[in-house]
Formats: sequence, structure tokens, C-alpha cells
Amino acid sequence: MKEFDPLPYSGDRYQAFVPDTLDLAAHAELALNGLGGTTDPNMGYLHYFNAWFACRPPYMTHHGADTTCTPKFMESFPMMRLMCGSHRTLDLETAQREALLRRIQDGLYWNHYDPARPWCTSYNPAFDGKRETEDLANVGANGRMLRALVTCYELDPRSQWESAIRQLVSGLHRVAICREDYAYYPDGGFGEPFNYPRSGWRRTGEPKSEIEGGEGAVTAYQAHQIQGLARWHILQGDPQALDLAGRLTRFCLLPRFWGGVPDPAGKRDGLVGHVAPGLPDPACVSGEQQGHWFSHFHARAIAVRGVLEYGMAAGDERILEFVQRAYEYTWTLGIPRMGWVNCYPAALNLCEGCALGDLVALGIRLSDAGLGDYWDAVDAVARNQLVEQQLTRADLLERASASGAVRGPERFSPHHGQECREDVIPRCLGIFGGTATPTSIPNVWSMACCTGNATQGLYYAWESIVRETGDTAQVNLLLHRAARLVDVDSFLPFTGKVVLRNKAARRLSVRIPSWVDRRALRAEVSGSPRPLEWVANYLTFGALKPGDVITLTFPLRETTARYTVNARTPKEQSYTCTFRGSTLVDISPRDESATSYPLYQRSHLRQESPPMKTVTRFVPARTILRW
Repeated sequence: MKEFDPLPYSGDRYQAFVPDTLDLAAHAELALNGLGGTTDPNMGYLHYFNAWFACRPPYMTHHGADTTCTPKFMESFPMMRLMCGSHRTLDLETAQREALLRRIQDGLYWNHYDPARPWCTSYNPAFDGKRETEDLANVGANGRMLRALVTCYELDPRSQWESAIRQLVSGLHRVAICREDYAYYPDGGFGEPFNYPRSGWRRTGEPKSEIEGGEGAVTAYQAHQIQGLARWHILQGDPQALDLAGRLTRFCLLPRFWGGVPDPAGKRDGLVGHVAPGLPDPACVSGEQQGHWFSHFHARAIAVRGVLEYGMAAGDERILEFVQRAYEYTWTLGIPRMGWVNCYPAALNLCEGCALGDLVALGIRLSDAGLGDYWDAVDAVARNQLVEQQLTRADLLERASASGAVRGPERFSPHHGQECREDVIPRCLGIFGGTATPTSIPNVWSMACCTGNATQGLYYAWESIVRETGDTAQVNLLLHRAARLVDVDSFLPFTGKVVLRNKAARRLSVRIPSWVDRRALRAEVSGSPRPLEWVANYLTFGALKPGDVITLTFPLRETTARYTVNARTPKEQSYTCTFRGSTLVDISPRDESATSYPLYQRSHLRQESPPMKTVTRFVPARTILRW
């Protein structure tokens, strides 16, 4: 694979004096630190898959899934850079992208066997199968690489990306097993689940249950491909891509993979806690027709997001309905108002970092498809669990390490180069915690897959704050955002005030959250009261001039409510939550363990007015819309 030109990151920068409230662009800049800091130049720019902090010393380790998940970083890097305009770790981003592209050969993205990486064909010792010294092409990894390439192409539509994309489309089509009107990828039998060996499939049997295979997530390994294929078809009208996306979608939607009633527990033995049974549906509900799921939410969300993209590309109303029902069902297993979902219902009380990107994506895409107004749910995730699960405080990580057990040399990795113990905490700032309760990240740790997915959740939310078409802007979330037509300054959650500084919009619509009392809402344009004109949940303004300042004010109350998760199971737990508007500012009971990373340390947000600060804002010349 030839060397590729750098991606274009041009845009406008300027100073602004704004409230010191949640700014997703600042979280993106810190994420660049984590994405670069956990990238290892000595191992082909693959990331360290795990980071462990509740021990002395903290450390990072490589894993058999390094090559599978590093393409997530390749997709996240440009997204974070478009949000904040920073050049931090740009050299690592460029080198990593070129190293990954060199792995594309014979139409597939390969995990090459390397004696210097003896762990590369080992995923989980409990279900590795026979280890061999053969190159492997994980089909899920190929789907992630396809997604990353399509993202690069949309940002930079040149032939260099198109050639690599068409290679992967052809390769994925070649190795798929076709049956009637659907297709699937079988579990390869060794190393990471669903690996395609260089010598060809060892077995091609069709999975009969969602929890077959080592990971216990059959549909997840089919669906990254669907998303990439559908996005590519939308951009380029590729019939081969759409055909394969449709075949994989029809396989993923087979009733055998859905429904709230799990298989007998004996069939889940040996899955090392990665798959958990869900709460059974009432006997009268056809959960397999309504997108009800059991097991591991992020795995199911991969499938749901994939089939959603195909449903939108193909205009399939039944698929869109299925995804809508699955999304709504998912929120019954968490605390929607704080953006937290239990990813392992009935077994654990934990939200995986990966799931946060999924929740943001599904809410936005379903709203884009006209299937409902889910912006309150998106706002809840973005303001709360998404930014809270990002590791932003070195002092809390240092406390967890100081309180953890000492790791003697006998516990270090036996393989040279697999483990890193140098500057782990400063290098990891900006990554995302692996799993979190509503109040903490217990025994604080991270998986790179969570960082890859959750950073993209930051981008999805940021991109959707302001949508622009011609001289019309639509504001969907009341969060800070600098855009071509308008800048949004949010005073939430300190006080109920949002200021929109018009640059070039003639028409503007602003979505008002459901918790706002519309009777008490007031609007001014450049100091003059403006009557409220509504279209559904959007307040509309016309005949605007450059330089107009639109100010919205409304009462903001502090409210308290109690929520229960894993109800009527041995894992049942109730939490008392205090909100200012849609921002969670306090929660109890808390995790007092010194080795945990505490969440929602937000007493400062309960003041009546925000501090102000000067920031550098960045408006990119081009954004990625088909994520």
C-alpha cells in the first residue's frame, strides 16, 4: 500500500469569551492525548489494548485484539481533530494510519503473525481454540477498517481512499458464506472469534444462536461491515456494497438471535462473564420481532447500528421500526435521564464505555430518520455518562494507583514489549474507562475499544449540536458549539440561558428540551423581545441579520428522583439522583473505594452563575456527516 497524503484539517480559529460549561471540543482535545499516548510506535503503531490503574505501578498491555480495534483509533483521530483543531499527536496519527493501511493485502485487512507479538493470535485463553502461526483477517476488524476508510474518504474524497475501500468491499464479499438471500461469516476456530485464516475457512457452519463462539456475540461480528458497506453505497452508489450489506442484515435479523429470553444457563458456561443473561420478556411479547436483546449490550448495539444504516440506505421501513423498538427497549435497562445503560442486565450493574458511543449514535440517527425525537436522550448521555466516563483527572488515577496492590516482577508480562509501565497516567488522560456503575469506575481500568467508540460518541454529539444547510441553521442540543453560521454559548446547568451569536444564518431553529417550561421561556433578538414561533419542539427565528444575538432564558430547577436498576434480581440497586435541568449534579449511594475512579464530582455546577473564560474556537472547513 503506497503512502497516503495527510488528511486536510483546515479551518478558522478565533478567540471567544464564553461560560465555563461543558465543551465537547475540550474533551476531544484531551482525547487526542489519550489516543496518541496509548499508541505504541514499537509495535507497528498499534494501541495498547488495556490500561490498569488500581495497582503499583499502573501499566498498559497489548492484546490479541490490538489489530481489530486500532482502526477505531484511525477513525477517531480525524473526528477529534475536526472538533478542536489541535495538532496534538498528529505525527502518531499519520504514522498509525499508514501502518494500518499497509496491512491491506489481497482484499482484506490482516493481523500478520509476528514472533515479536506472540500474543497476536490469542484473544481469551478460555476460548482461544488451537493457537497457530498463521495470518488472520478478523471480519469485524475489516468492518472497522472499512468504516475508518469511508470516514477518510468523506473528509478527503480522493482516489487513494476509494481504491482501498473497493478492495475491502470485494474481499468481504469473497469470504462471506451465502445461503439463500442472506450471508454470514463463521467463527474461524482459533485466535480471536470470527477470524478468517490466510489458508481459508476451517469451518463454515451457520451459527444457530447469538451466544455461539468465543465472544458470545455472533451478530456483532457481521455488523460493522454492514455499516461501512451501507455508508459507502450512500456516498458512491456501489451495488456490490449494498447487496452484501442487505445479505448480512437479513442474517442478523433472523429471529434466533433476538428476544428477551436467553438460552439455558448451561450454554453460557465458560464465557468468562462476558455474556450475561437478560431479564425474560413477558410471555405475551414477541421480543424477537421487537428488537429485544439479551447478553452484552455493546455487541447488540453493533448489530442494531449496522442494520439501521442499511435500513436507511435501502428505505426499509420494517428494519427502521425494529431498530427503534430495540433502542427504546434498551433504555428500560438503565437510567435514561443520566445516560447510563446496564450492559449486562441481571448479572452486573455496569455500563461499558463502548456503549456510550452507540447510545449517542442511535438516538441521533433515529431522529434523523424521522422515527422520533430522541434529542433529550442524546443530551442525557452527552452531558452525563459520556463525559464522566472519560478519564480526565490525573489526581484520581494517582490515588487509585497509590491505594492498589504492588505488582512484583513475577506478575509482569512474560513477553518482551507487551507491557508498558512508563508515564502511564499522563499518557492515558483522555481515554475512557472500561466499565462503570452509575457512581464510579470500579478498580479503574480501560479497554481501547471503549476509547475508540466513546470518542466517536463525542463527535456524533458535537456534529449534531448545529446542523447547517445553505443559510439555515438548526440547533438540536444546547451545548457549546462554534459553526459556520452560528455560535452557541450555553450557560447550562448553572442557569437557564443560551446565547446564539449569528454569523450568516437567515433562518434559525432551536430545539427546546422537554424539561423547559415553555410558558416561562423568553426570547430576545439583539435586545428586543421576540414572540415565540414553534414548529414541533423547535423555536424558530427568521429574517436574521449577521451580528444578531439571540438570547433564550428560562427557569432552571433542581430536582431529585430515585431510580432502580436490575430490579427484582440479586443485583438490584437504587440510586438517588439530583439534576439541574438535564445535568446530573449529585448521586448516591457512592462508591467509597480508594481504587475506584469516582464519577459526578459536580458540586461546583450547583452555583447560580458560571465562571467565564476565554477560549480558542475552531470551525473546520469540512466535517464528516455520514458517520
